[in-house]
Amino acid sequence: MNYKTLLLAVGAAVGISFFAYGTFNEHHTQGQDDHHHDESEHSSHDDQNHENGYEHEEHEEHQDDHDHEEEGHSESANISTDIADRSGIRTEVASAKNLVITQTLFGVIDVPTNQKFTVITPYDSIVKQVHVQLGGQVKKNQVLLTVENVNSLQTYTIRSPGKGEITFHDVTVGSKTTDEPLLKITDFSKVWVNLSAFPENIERLKKGQSVSVYDLHQHLSENGNISYISPQMTGGHIARARAEIQNQNGHWRPGMHVKADVVVDNFEADVAIKTSAIQTLENQDVVFIQTDNGFKPTAVRLGRRSESDVEVLEGLTQGSRYVSENSFIIKADLLKSGAAHSH
Repeated sequence: MNYKTLLLAVGAAVGISFFAYGTFNEHHTQGQDDHHHDESEHSSHDDQNHENGYEHEEHEEHQDDHDHEEEGHSESANISTDIADRSGIRTEVASAKNLVITQTLFGVIDVPTNQKFTVITPYDSIVKQVHVQLGGQVKKNQVLLTVENVNSLQTYTIRSPGKGEITFHDVTVGSKTTDEPLLKITDFSKVWVNLSAFPENIERLKKGQSVSVYDLHQHLSENGNISYISPQMTGGHIARARAEIQNQNGHWRPGMHVKADVVVDNFEADVAIKTSAIQTLENQDVVFIQTDNGFKPTAVRLGRRSESDVEVLEGLTQGSRYVSENSFIIKADLLKSGAAHSH
């Protein structure tokens, strides 16, 4: 091998070595870069998982707080005393009370049959004098007419069979009398109230029960008692009952339509509250009890009701302070809070 050939061989060998070294370094560097990239991605993925886990725990904790808060709103309404006063919310203490239970019936005013009088002459006669006029007031045994018997020609007088007002007048001087009515007298000082009762009403009616009668405009009322209950029903399945009331001032006119509150029960309730206190939540009757934190709904079981009060059988004891007026404001506040926390 000559000198020139040797130099070419050495140069080729050196070139191959440098090429191989360069290729190794390039692959080694790229591998390190890929390794660091994988570690960076893994680290970023772990950080994200850790952050997501924290957010999930925070969400569950917030949800628990939300549920707890929502549950608290469903239990009570936090309304300050000042706001309650300005809203017209009033409270009372539950206590024993006498309750009067009534039934309302419709009726018509009539005159008792023993207070209606008809005047005729016992014989055919000629009227000589008429001493009264239509609408006049008469007393019992007062002289009404002077007449002459057509057969005996004797003169005699006709006197009033009772006291009252002349409500019918069909007689003049010189007229001949027969068996037809000449005068009618009605005593309006006391009247009947003929009441209509359905089967569910008549079962609770008894003679002697107290009655408060008032006209449809509630201008005046009068107290009386049940004096009669019919043993039969009418064709319309209505029973008749009757009360008697005083009518000294003449307000109660025959034919007038009225209402009557009949006292069917009168008792002492161990615990009674105002009917205006009752509200309904989740299909239950509730009363709002005043506590240190506001007003709390309490389920109650109710009994008999009067016009303004109701008996409490369960859920409330004597001495409990409850909301008696404008309790619907508290109910609305609870419902509003529940709706807001459900979103």
